Amino acid sequence: MTISDLVRGLRRHLVLLAIAPVLGVIVAQLITMLQSPTYESKASVFFSLSQTTDRLDQAYQGTLLSQQKVRSYADIVTTPTVTEPVLRELGLRMRPDTLAKRLSVEVPLDTALLNVSASASSPVMAARIVNSVTRHLAKAVSDLEGPQAGRPWAIQIHVVRPGAVPAEPSSPKPTLNIIIGLVLGVIAGIAAGALKDALDTRIGQAADVSRIKGLAVLGEVPREFAARRHVLADDTDRFGKRAEAYRKLRTNLRFIGVDRPPRTIVISSPHRGDGKSSTALNVAFSLADDGARVVLVDADLRRSSIAASLGLVEGAGLTSVLAGQAKIADVVQQAKRRSTIKVVTSGPVPPNPSELLGTRRMQQVLEELREHADYVIVDSPPLLPVADAAVVASGCDGVILVARAGRTKYDELRSAAESLAAVNAETLGVVVNMTKPSSNDRYYRYISPGRVPGTGKSERTAPSPGPDGREPVPSAATHEPTA
Repeated sequence: MTISDLVRGLRRHLVLLAIAPVLGVIVAQLITMLQSPTYESKASVFFSLSQTTDRLDQAYQGTLLSQQKVRSYADIVTTPTVTEPVLRELGLRMRPDTLAKRLSVEVPLDTALLNVSASASSPVMAARIVNSVTRHLAKAVSDLEGPQAGRPWAIQIHVVRPGAVPAEPSSPKPTLNIIIGLVLGVIAGIAAGALKDALDTRIGQAADVSRIKGLAVLGEVPREFAARRHVLADDTDRFGKRAEAYRKLRTNLRFIGVDRPPRTIVISSPHRGDGKSSTALNVAFSLADDGARVVLVDADLRRSSIAASLGLVEGAGLTSVLAGQAKIADVVQQAKRRSTIKVVTSGPVPPNPSELLGTRRMQQVLEELREHADYVIVDSPPLLPVADAAVVASGCDGVILVARAGRTKYDELRSAAESLAAVNAETLGVVVNMTKPSSNDRYYRYISPGRVPGTGKSERTAPSPGPDGREPVPSAATHEPTA
């Protein structure tokens, strides 16, 4: 994974990365509110040896001995020898091992100091416990290490810092908890985004197609809400992102096989609803806008949509020709909006679509249409549910696969390409449909002439006022007819 892939992944999960730290902070605050405050008091005890000699070497050895013994005294703090007298003195109703869990002992390195800490729900009780512990610790050590016959030294114990009543609780710590919650939230957000990418096998953008070996990207069509009502991109905005995407696709098609460019092109998809029919329509109209003669054939004999989208007659069509009920010239219709586009609708629904499309007559129809057109665009059924598209593709120059962003999976697109390879059909490339439009597209702002940024409305230069100070009214001849 490169840095650009990481940045792109983070941008895809910006919402998740923003929500996770907030949730982490909220959870940290809830935990802080639910925790009971705990107060901690600390006392320090110093241990030394009373020497009966003036020799420096013996004094030094005594100092080392006191430092070594302090570590042994630290273990005594949590034993019943100390905790049971403390419980009796303070009248606490708890077990000695429970009190031992509330005590902590620390021995600083190379010192004869012993730091004892005690925690309790009350600041006063915390101070009383730690002071009682130091007193009974001193008594226990004195009983163990008191003056004995023949011993040249005796342990002396000094409480150098008695336990004080704490002013603030030691836990919970709201600031620390919030910081921890924020950091854990960020980590959880990144981990959740990475896990989502690992488990999500759907294609999100054109760059994702590169993961499938042997497939190239021909185009990327952004999502537009107006496309639900208007299949043709020119009906919404001739200079919009969607219309420009199909112009780019048209340009890329012309660079495929410069010596032998594809002229009979099948457009299909792994599943229904990926946008193959709308892609076929817009590719045909885009080629026609550039002056090419185009024949659009609706070979989806199961769920045809071309005739309804263009407002054409659906009574007779491709099935009529394949069944021998009509000639190809009888069913070719003229697209109402482009004089260079001829359309062959699907016709009546047959009981055997795959058999009809696999006949020799289907190949003859495509060859005949190719003789009178620069491009023959064939809208075929999806590849995975039925075999119709693979049957048609075997006799054409190439296939364009349409994948829908956020819906088509890698395995589905790979399986569709493999089904085409099985019949020796050439896959020209992939068109990723319904991708999320970029909010920072400077090129789109460049190609949209006279458009007010952020409004979607065209700028209109106010006409110069006439001699009487009124705006001139445009004549009817200056109005262009709308499509």
